[in-house]
Amino acid sequence: MPKEKVILAIYDNDLKCRTVKKYEVSENGTQIKVQSGGDGHFMPKFDNDSFLELPTRKRFILFGAQLWRRIYFVKKRGDKCVNFNTGKAFGPDPEEAKKAIGSTLLGEIGKTKVDTPFISYITLGAVILILLQMSGVF
Repeated sequence: MPKEKVILAIYDNDLKCRTVKKYEVSENGTQIKVQSGGDGHFMPKFDNDSFLELPTRKRFILFGAQLWRRIYFVKKRGDKCVNFNTGKAFGPDPEEAKKAIGSTLLGEIGKTKVDTPFISYITLGAVILILLQMSGVF
């Protein structure tokens, strides 16, 4: 039996929905599986007030009933979908965000960082030589 899928629009801080896809609903029916497990764990909760129904087309080209498409909206990495009854949008859990950031930066400890690559010094030298040539020193 195929799992139920819903349309989810994920918007960023600049309020642009860059991802609008169909995602599966979890087994308990209260969350949408965007990414389950790992560092990028993202399963927002939804309820009966967290969707908008947008018109798509008529059932037949010139007549018939209007067809509606149910779309859920969530902020990127948010805990819950936007509740349109109250108008509240829920962002990511701060503790979960700190844990994810800490786990990604843990591998960077002890590594030496290369400040300037060698090609930058060559480019800088070439620019200085061209400047001296143009100013008439050579």
